[in-house]
Amino acid sequence: MADSQDGYGDDAFDSIIYEYAPASFDFEEIIDLEVADDDDDLRSDVSRGSVAGTVVSVIAHVWLLMNLAQMAIEEESHWYEPPIDSRMVEQKDEEEELETVDYTLANPDDRELEVKEVINAASIGLALADKPKKEVEPRPVDELIPQLREQRIYDVPEGTQIDENIVVNGTNGEAMIQLESALDRVTWEVAKNLQEKRVLLVWMLDGSGSIAKQKEIIAKRLRRVYGELDALQKTDQIPRHEIPLLSAVVSFGAQTKFLTENPTEKFETILSAIQNSPVDPSGRENIFTAVKQVLTVWGRFRVQQHRRIMLVAVTDEAGDDFADELEPAIALCQRNGAKAYVIGPSAVFGRRKGFVPYRAPENGKTYQLPIDLGPESAVIEVVDLPFWYSGNQYTYLSSGYAPYALARLVHETGGVYFMTNTTTMSGLTPLGVFDSASLKPFTPDYSFGSPKEYQRDLMKHPLRVAVVKAAFLSREYKANGTPGLDFRVNPGNFRQVASNAQKTVAVSQLAIDTILQGAFPDGIEEGLALEPSSRWRVNFALTYGRLLAQKVRSMEYNFAFAAMKTNLSNEDVRTKSNHWIVRPDTKINYAGNYRRVAETSRNLLELVVEEAPGTPWAVLAQRELKDGFGIKIQQRFIQPPPPPKPGAKKPAPKKKVLFLPEQKKQAPKKPAPPPKPPVLPNL
Repeated sequence: MADSQDGYGDDAFDSIIYEYAPASFDFEEIIDLEVADDDDDLRSDVSRGSVAGTVVSVIAHVWLLMNLAQMAIEEESHWYEPPIDSRMVEQKDEEEELETVDYTLANPDDRELEVKEVINAASIGLALADKPKKEVEPRPVDELIPQLREQRIYDVPEGTQIDENIVVNGTNGEAMIQLESALDRVTWEVAKNLQEKRVLLVWMLDGSGSIAKQKEIIAKRLRRVYGELDALQKTDQIPRHEIPLLSAVVSFGAQTKFLTENPTEKFETILSAIQNSPVDPSGRENIFTAVKQVLTVWGRFRVQQHRRIMLVAVTDEAGDDFADELEPAIALCQRNGAKAYVIGPSAVFGRRKGFVPYRAPENGKTYQLPIDLGPESAVIEVVDLPFWYSGNQYTYLSSGYAPYALARLVHETGGVYFMTNTTTMSGLTPLGVFDSASLKPFTPDYSFGSPKEYQRDLMKHPLRVAVVKAAFLSREYKANGTPGLDFRVNPGNFRQVASNAQKTVAVSQLAIDTILQGAFPDGIEEGLALEPSSRWRVNFALTYGRLLAQKVRSMEYNFAFAAMKTNLSNEDVRTKSNHWIVRPDTKINYAGNYRRVAETSRNLLELVVEEAPGTPWAVLAQRELKDGFGIKIQQRFIQPPPPPKPGAKKPAPKKKVLFLPEQKKQAPKKPAPPPKPPVLPNL
């Protein structure tokens, strides 16, 4: 058979048929049905044979196409694959309109009482420069805290939303504020903690009589504090827990008194306890012992009721028991997740003791009563030197910082120190205000939990060792203040007067030389450029600069009076120089060898003014720079009174009365009893 038009022969076609046909298909049967009968003629035979073949071929092709159509043929995938475009699309929920709430937390613009913020940190100091400020440590060794710190335990609730207003480490506050404003801030702190969990709020009141006025203010403000907290709960700004806030009141002095038997939710009980808190006449403020006792008695509320414990202490001193009880109190707070908040005074700069003027009603005299107000650092870092010439002596200058022990308690427990103007600060030198932003870079280091920790860190820095040594030596070797500045002399005594003036200044000169030799080795100032701490830089520059300045003044004064003894004669004193007046001068006129020392001192003090404006360091440096380091002696002549003329009449003597009229004898009067000494209060 010839090849078909498809290009396939019969054999090839049959192979396709058999390949796709089912096994039961009978081709012979189909062919038999198409074969013509024997009776047809030859033409019919040919015609019928062609028709039969065509029919068979059509049927076979149709059957093949139907079977091929039923077969599943995979479609070839397209060669182009589009890239995957991944984008982060933020689904913004529709913001619901917030319901207006009538109650707010102590809005400073809407107060029952007019509460003005006292400008900045301490009511003491001058800010005399507008330059950018740069961004540390440590009370004498006998005032350090001996116990080592235990490992702290933080109270971090799950799901707390942290924002910039949440305090992590404790803070000393941003500025000095009035007590009413401090209480408003306490309200905010309580409200923030209530948003996380239930709270036990313990009011801890200083039992000394000097805080009586503060107690009255607290009692008046307390209803507003609790009213705002209750309003926030009612408006769902604070979660509605079962009894969300419990409060208690204690007072501390020589002993701790629990003024509420147990924490309570009754406001009137809290108010009555504060109003009727007793006065402790002992004059002691054992605040850290009180913290320990409160947590020992009521610390169970942390575990049993899952409450956060907030301790709000109101005091006007630094505390008397910090040496032994501060570190145990901190450890107990950390173990119980308690936060300490303190409303208290500013520390005196570089000293532990301050003074409060007290006018005794018994005799009307004013007495200076010593109180514990400092220091602001773990170790006293300020040299104790008086100033020359007229002006304030700046002895009791406010530091602008909290007392170290109280600040450490706050810092280690995550609380806040609210600095307020207390009665005990009335004896501090009033010189203006400090800028709290300027003080921040020079904040003391509150991380030292023991003398060994502090000493270990101190010994790494020779510059800091020099400052601390100088501060201690200046309290052992006292320099005198302003020497004599006005002298009246005559030819017979002017040399002795000059020698006595030299002796008075020689005492100061010896004290200053002893401090310099004991604390500052040669070339120590070269390490100033390598000191990383801003606080220690200005500490060193102020201490070393002041010591050098007073050394130059002492030498200049000494040489000046030596020149007066040498250069003046008896005739000069008799005719043109019998009145000497000492004045400061910007030039070194007598001790020429100390001009370079004077330049070094001036550079150091000017560095303090430039790097620490608005701080107590700058105040002391400017006071030292106020008067020149040189001496100028103004010589005047005052005409002595003329001698009496010879032959002048003497005044007639008074007549003597030989006989007096007889007088009746009177009984001798009894001497008035001496006034009783006034009873001075213990502060």
